[in-house]
Amino acid sequence: MKEKVAYVCVDSLKEMKTIIPAFFIATLIGVVLEFYLPEEIAFAVLGKNPFLSIPLATFIGIVLPIPRYATYPIAFSLFQKGASIGTIFALISGEVIFGAPDRDVMEFKYFGWKAFATRLILCTAFVIAGSFVAEALLW
Repeated sequence: MKEKVAYVCVDSLKEMKTIIPAFFIATLIGVVLEFYLPEEIAFAVLGKNPFLSIPLATFIGIVLPIPRYATYPIAFSLFQKGASIGTIFALISGEVIFGAPDRDVMEFKYFGWKAFATRLILCTAFVIAGSFVAEALLW
């Protein structure tokens, strides 16, 4: 039993070495955005027109090269700057579309590029549609 507990503790510490730097960088980006991004720019790009901001936030979420858990501080700072709830929903949901690169490589390898492209297109469409629903319901 002691060996299993020791293994879990050591493994958890190894995982923390990966998670903590990424979360620190994302929090740093979020704080920089919160303090240095003018509210007019954030609101003009991410909150004024949902027909522009939701697809833009979905695309940013898809190409954002950080882990899922690190998206939340950035999304929170943008929300505080005036981004709409639909835009924040699109950013976070868009980030989940691609997921881990190893999963995407395996999906591409076993299911082919057509399945990968179909999933990407459908997920993007559903994220955008869901963001508009969230915007309408939570506005």
